[in-house]
Amino acid sequence: MRKQVKLPPPKNAKKPQKTEKENAFSIFVRDQGEGAGKVVVIVLKVLELILTTVFCVMLGIFMPVLIWNGNIVEAEVAADPSAIWWLISSIVYIIGLFVLMLGHSKSATVIHILAAVGTLVTYSLYTRLFEGFENNGPTPLYMPSLFITMLTIAIMLIIHIPKWIERRIEKENEVAPSILDDRKK
Repeated sequence: MRKQVKLPPPKNAKKPQKTEKENAFSIFVRDQGEGAGKVVVIVLKVLELILTTVFCVMLGIFMPVLIWNGNIVEAEVAADPSAIWWLISSIVYIIGLFVLMLGHSKSATVIHILAAVGTLVTYSLYTRLFEGFENNGPTPLYMPSLFITMLTIAIMLIIHIPKWIERRIEKENEVAPSILDDRKK
């Protein structure tokens, strides 16, 4: 009797399709990375969810509303557009988080960079408003949001760098066409 040996599939062969049950979660969350990177990405996403909840939902939405409606600040501070910028950038961070959780890390990175620009505008407005005072306003409440942008960039890089390296290796391994094979017959 001959022993049958199963040969590995060729490198160009497509991967077998996953069943609907195996593919259910990966449809919802498209990009998670591979191997150990997948675990790191999930941990960073949970950390980003916590930071976004604290600094963008709780502080980024409720504090500007309190500044406008509460009697905790002077009328000049409440009328300044810096609270509006703070609120808008917090909402953009929340939108970016939803996009990231849906698996679109590149789009989420762009959205969070735009939110970081809004945070820096908020910082410059509050710095101008509180110029000459020892206290520079609510800076410790909104500046940690910049860390959310850094986390999103790290997640995007962890997911995509292995893919970029793999594509580069595939490109280098492609067989170049030979001039000698183009002989006329």
